[in-house]
Amino acid sequence: MTITDHPLVKKYLAAVAREAAGLSPERRNELLADLEEHIAVALAEESASGDDEIRTVLARLGDPRTIAATALGEELPAPHMSRGRTLALLGLLAATGPLTLFAPVLGVPALIGVVWWLWTAPQWRNRDKAIGTVAALVPLLFLVSQWVVPGGTLNFGLGAFLPVLVAVPLLPAAAGGYLLWAARRPA
Repeated sequence: MTITDHPLVKKYLAAVAREAAGLSPERRNELLADLEEHIAVALAEESASGDDEIRTVLARLGDPRTIAATALGEELPAPHMSRGRTLALLGLLAATGPLTLFAPVLGVPALIGVVWWLWTAPQWRNRDKAIGTVAALVPLLFLVSQWVVPGGTLNFGLGAFLPVLVAVPLLPAAAGGYLLWAARRPA
């Protein structure tokens, strides 16, 4: 058992981790690793092995709440995108479906722009961005499939084709709704 496995040290580090919950996971892990290393060095320098000696070293480091507050103050705030820009991006995403199907000359450049804009926006996780990207690409894939598949090969009739023709351009709009919800979701 190393000195940093001592119950008092574990309790101290757990308190810092709990107080630093507002930090990004990477920053919190970095803080805890640095703090654990600092504790190990301080305990080794003082040859501290008893509970009272360990408490003294931990007390000199400071209150876990103060350490976490200092670290929270140092972390840069998350970048923010204005509500107007978010709504403009989601409106363009919704418009790419019909534009891609019915005016590909306008729709494809708009699609490229909206995917780029989506991936540079800071308020969504990569999972949300991937969902938006896939939904935006469905109308383009549908359009390409209509050119690739010969005319009479898939003859489902007009009754099956019309619902697909209506649903495909609406998929990016549905993804826009999902992304709007995801942007409001707490981090």
